[in-house]
Amino acid sequence: MNDELVIREPLTLLLGRSEFSLYERRLYWNILKALKGEQTFDVKSYRVEDRQFRIHYSDVFVGENSHAQTNVILKILDKVTSRKIKIFDQDKGKYTFIVPIPYIHYEANKGYFDININSVVLPFFIDLSKGYSQYELSAAVSLSSEYSQVLFPRLTRFIDTGLWRVDVTELRETMNAQKYVRYSNFKQMVLSNAVAEINRKTYLDVQIVEQKEGRSVKWINFIIRRQGNANPKARYYALVNNDLQKASELSLAEKQKKAAEFLYNYQFTDSQKKTIVQNEQYLNEFLRLDSMVTHGAVTVATTPTRYIAGILFKDKSGPKSKKRPSQTDPSIFSK
Repeated sequence: MNDELVIREPLTLLLGRSEFSLYERRLYWNILKALKGEQTFDVKSYRVEDRQFRIHYSDVFVGENSHAQTNVILKILDKVTSRKIKIFDQDKGKYTFIVPIPYIHYEANKGYFDININSVVLPFFIDLSKGYSQYELSAAVSLSSEYSQVLFPRLTRFIDTGLWRVDVTELRETMNAQKYVRYSNFKQMVLSNAVAEINRKTYLDVQIVEQKEGRSVKWINFIIRRQGNANPKARYYALVNNDLQKASELSLAEKQKKAAEFLYNYQFTDSQKKTIVQNEQYLNEFLRLDSMVTHGAVTVATTPTRYIAGILFKDKSGPKSKKRPSQTDPSIFSK
């Protein structure tokens, strides 16, 4: 697994009420990872069809001994195909219930979860037109509390503004913690622990400011910033530079193999894929652009496929030759 992958979770799914357990949510995040190259702001023009995904157990049981997971795997297989995300639009009177993972298969000797997503469910995963939350997959899967898992992607939505104000009742429902009716219990058993784990394991620095209405805490103000208060994209730029350095040390055959793996997540035509793999100039440029998109070093206004294709193929003579910038030169990310 690429530990620094940035994934996008459509707000339609993020803001719905989900039923995932700890490991089931990691499966869900890995599906989002696989679909990143297909996510779009123009879902109506997307060719929707059933999709298959293969996810290795190590991407779900991060840092754990796989041989001790048989009972947990059986529980995942038993439960995940009935887990729902409930999407409510009360203003318009629209209520949608979806089962994100309708089919799953596992073979212990192979170590893979094989998952099918049907054409009815798939658009919910790829539609960015209503907004999305973007965050690093490695940070998300490092969390070992379901409460932290639910809270973290919501906090990342507000990292640019640095503030999220939410009603305590709404937050309690969002975190599936309705059983903690008293705020003091909710804070002690759920909220404080979740924030502490997020601060300890991810790149967020989160503080809680309580706001009362009368004698009761009515609102929670989350103060959110990136740890170290650095340029939000500085870390992503460093990751791209690291990828470029590693790519420069590969043989042509090794680059072609790596590009073929990455191309699986994009919607290029067969002719475009062939050009990228067989033409070294296109190949090098594709690896650079893929790294920038993957790590969130650029803002993509359409889809990753269209963004990369627009740069690679806008000039039929191929990518322009130019002086290679320094690995620390910010202009390398200007496109």
